[in-house]
Amino acid sequence: MRVGAFLVVLALAFGLSLVAGRGTSGKDPKAFFAARGQFGAMLFFLLSVGETYSIGSVLGFPGGIAASASVDVALWFMGYILLAFPVGMLLYPRLWQVGQRYGAITLPDLLGGYFDSRLLARVTGCVLVILMLPLGTTQFIGLNAVFAALALPISPLVLSVSAAVMAFLFVASAGLRGAAWTAALKDTLILIAIFSVAIIALLHWRQGEALPLAVALGGAGPHPVSSCTFIISTILTQAIGFCIAPQTAAAVFSARNPETIRRAQICMPLYMVLFPLLAVVAFYGLTHPLASARPDRVFLSVAFSLLPSWAAGLVAGAVALTALVWLGAVCLSLAAIVTRSIVPNVPAAAQKRVGLAVILAYLILSVVSAATQTTLIVTMNRLFYVGLVQLLPAVLLCVSGYRVSPLRVLTGLFIGLLVGSGLFFGQVNTGGVGPTLPALAANLLVLFLGGMLGRSVRSEPGAFLGEAAPGEKTR
Repeated sequence: MRVGAFLVVLALAFGLSLVAGRGTSGKDPKAFFAARGQFGAMLFFLLSVGETYSIGSVLGFPGGIAASASVDVALWFMGYILLAFPVGMLLYPRLWQVGQRYGAITLPDLLGGYFDSRLLARVTGCVLVILMLPLGTTQFIGLNAVFAALALPISPLVLSVSAAVMAFLFVASAGLRGAAWTAALKDTLILIAIFSVAIIALLHWRQGEALPLAVALGGAGPHPVSSCTFIISTILTQAIGFCIAPQTAAAVFSARNPETIRRAQICMPLYMVLFPLLAVVAFYGLTHPLASARPDRVFLSVAFSLLPSWAAGLVAGAVALTALVWLGAVCLSLAAIVTRSIVPNVPAAAQKRVGLAVILAYLILSVVSAATQTTLIVTMNRLFYVGLVQLLPAVLLCVSGYRVSPLRVLTGLFIGLLVGSGLFFGQVNTGGVGPTLPALAANLLVLFLGGMLGRSVRSEPGAFLGEAAPGEKTR
């Protein structure tokens, strides 16, 4: 019954993606990658909120608490996502406007067009592709946890490959529109799942409790000042990084107009209400003998131990959908980046075919990486933001109307990535400050030491991409 309920959820999701694909043109790359910028407030809301409840949040958030036996993870994880919503309220409409000016549907499109540099577009595109591989890996780590909880008599590698095939079919059937429609089912199920598991955990708290919560939680540890510094610096940097992720930029460019974005952003904080419930599940796992072996599986362990078989299957299906829908949106944004920015002169008619090949390669790499990876999901999440935030100075120059030479932007990006990766992998003691902030400071130092910033001269819309603005002829 458990496996049956799980398969029903996946079948419903696939059916929705097929319905969403009806009537869409398979030859139009903008329709496939960005829904031609026609999403209203509801579809934009469903698509852009996907990162909030990816499998990295549903499993990684309670897993981080269980692994550290501390509330520190809860504070910075919830803090940066919550702060990202007002930041997006200010940033997204301006990002959309500049994107429209240059005919952009990806972040490298925008940067390459604004700074009039194909090299900048290609380099930033390559950086984003590399950065997104660890997060693709986290989705399959989470899916492997779901498969392990279901105890299916099939090889984990075969199951991961099957999940990759399903993610590919989601994308190929309807593009970005299919991801948005499927997100509606995913969000409904995951909200019910989290709420149900947390309430059941509270009702069964006194049964089999191994130790009090005050004993299970280690607090801020022996260095509270350092912990507090880390929490604040991580919240500030990752909140901004959340708003410039490749899939987030693709969602912004898919919106109908800036007012659509503003209306959707007003409701975004409502999604935060379930993070305290995920914390409750983690606390239950800490105080009951459930989370000792694999912290990333604490949510599933609690659900499977307390819920009836059919309900546990629905929860597993909902968790799996958080990964599959997120993978769909990310795969589409990366495919658009490769076909429009990295690989030169791909004809519009061939962009979808090339994009699907890129998506297939990305999914294969993610499956292989997940099979050999033992890092916590929450740690890989931090690594992603260390690199992503180094694109922030270039994005802020775009939306503020200032310009520097592409070489300065690339130099600052290179220095920021070098400093950030060195601090992260070297585990350098920075007094609690996360590696992202010093790296960003080095990046900005390069930009401002190079001389004064100049005001931008507006380019012809679509000139960088070789496309015509509405009502204009291509030269």
